[in-house]
Amino acid sequence: MKDDYEDFYESEEANLDSKSDAKVIFFLIIVAVIAVTYWVAAQ
Repeated sequence: MKDDYEDFYESEEANLDSKSDAKVIFFLIIVAVIAVTYWVAAQ
């Protein structure tokens, strides 16, 4: 996994930033899906 990131990012710090950004985006998508599912079920 680490080798894949090194192809795209020059520093270790950039690698960590991209991973944390991905986690935040993934979390927001999960929250959005739950919210939409709840909203549809409540209709």
